[in-house]
Amino acid sequence: YPAELVKAKFLKLDSHHIEFVMDCLRDNTTKVRNIKQYLRAMLFNAPSTINSYYASLVAHDMAQPDWGRPPNT
Repeated sequence: YPAELVKAKFLKLDSHHIEFVMDCLRDNTTKVRNIKQYLRAMLFNAPSTINSYYASLVAHDMAQPDWGRPPNT
């Protein structure tokens, strides 16, 4: 990628993107061989993927049969 594009993507990062990357890293079950390269790629892609990631989580939760019901106490 051109240097200006990479710079622009990294300048778009905010605390929500960092939290998103850390959540994804915590949920990762595969072994990461090169953590520096992996984190760089995750941070580069975070602005492009964060919205669809959380949209799919909400869709998954809403598709559950007990969604919207009060918990049994």
